[in-house]
Amino acid sequence: MAEAPTTKTTSTGICNFCKEEFEKGKMTQHLKSCKQRIAGQKAENSATPEKSRLFHLLVEGRDRPMYWMHLELPASLTLLDLDGFLRDIWVECCDHLSEFKIGKRSYTSQMEDMWGFGLGLGGPANVIEGEVVEEESDEDEEEPELPELTPAEVEALSPYEVSMLLGDMLREEFEANIVDMPTDEFTAKLLKFMEAQLGTALPPHIQSQFRLMAPFLQAGLIADAEDAELDMNVELGKVLKVGQKFLYEYDFGSTTELALKVVAEREGVVKEDEDADDIQVMARNNPPVIPCRACGKPATQVAAGYYDAEDGALCDKCAKKSEYGEDMLLPVVNSPRVGVCGYTGDAYEEEDDWEDEEEYEDEDEEE
Repeated sequence: MAEAPTTKTTSTGICNFCKEEFEKGKMTQHLKSCKQRIAGQKAENSATPEKSRLFHLLVEGRDRPMYWMHLELPASLTLLDLDGFLRDIWVECCDHLSEFKIGKRSYTSQMEDMWGFGLGLGGPANVIEGEVVEEESDEDEEEPELPELTPAEVEALSPYEVSMLLGDMLREEFEANIVDMPTDEFTAKLLKFMEAQLGTALPPHIQSQFRLMAPFLQAGLIADAEDAELDMNVELGKVLKVGQKFLYEYDFGSTTELALKVVAEREGVVKEDEDADDIQVMARNNPPVIPCRACGKPATQVAAGYYDAEDGALCDKCAKKSEYGEDMLLPVVNSPRVGVCGYTGDAYEEEDDWEDEEEYEDEDEEE
């Protein structure tokens, strides 16, 4: 059996603006100064005065960093939009669940998307003992409102009663940033929010007591937030900022993990391209050459069931001689999920003509 080469190779990729090749470590800097990209931005800005907040994301395989992409997308998109894009381009195989981990919070895909039962992780279930329970119409539901209280009634409230009254409203109001919010800021926002909702100023003694209680109330809300699994229907701009790193997991069995980072933010024009869902791939890695585990030539197939694709990689000739049937082999594709579960990707996009392929074929014929 031929051993895989030990020489470390440098991952390279293509800039989709100038079509030039750069090393992975230099692509971020290149995108900042790419003349074609800058020219395109100027043309778009002059043609369309309306601007949007745009994020530049770097996405890579957490354990397979040779697979990477630079994306630009509106901050108004949701985590669910980003999840759908990552599924389509890199990971989707069997409608598995997925999850973003941002700071101390988890945002999980909904099971109803797969089964239609409305069992969203972190959301209410409507299946009881195997029976589907009809969802109630939102038309008859009214949003809970804070009861209107007179100044005298507010005066009589204890700090505990006020905190119970506003607990749910505070969770909704501060869910995006409560974990990282300084206690002094939380206290000020809490008092301001309470006064706005109650429609009257809080008495001094209530304010004083709440300043003492605020750290404990904040800690309780943070604990609830850390335990909760939220859905992905939240705008990127509300949970992300420049420099932030976060994780994405697809399939909680044979998991593919991606590491993401917000590289930059700018004001610009959103490209109207329905096929791309407003997410632009600015650069992407060139397909890594995976050597056949038997002969060392470029592999074209991977035996399913191996944690590392290299361990099960085979060229066409060696695959025919192997103990694996066709139903046990997956195509080599340009994705960190190569060889995992039933992932096949867009195989037709990955059929590259390797430089040495004809040479290897000639050698095989001579043998």
